[in-house]
Amino acid sequence: MIKRSIFICMLVTCFAAVSSYAQEKKDPPKRDPEELFKKLDTDGDGKISKDEADKSEHKMIKDHFSEIDTNSDGYISKEEFKAFKPKGAPHRKG
Repeated sequence: MIKRSIFICMLVTCFAAVSSYAQEKKDPPKRDPEELFKKLDTDGDGKISKDEADKSEHKMIKDHFSEIDTNSDGYISKEEFKAFKPKGAPHRKG
């Protein structure tokens, strides 16, 4: 009987811990596109070159450079950057 009580107590504790963790899980912080653009535009010319994108730690920018560069001029403008929505990504406000 005591073993059963201990087991039930442990089980309830586990469920409480899992439930607490699930409730505390939050959405990832939203990135400010203006700040990210400034970070990627390392030479400060107001556009992101292929070289700047390739040197970036942001895989999405490297992998989708040609999709983001909608006018195919070899650079990503701030407008192109802010307008890009990867397929399957949730709609971004702003």
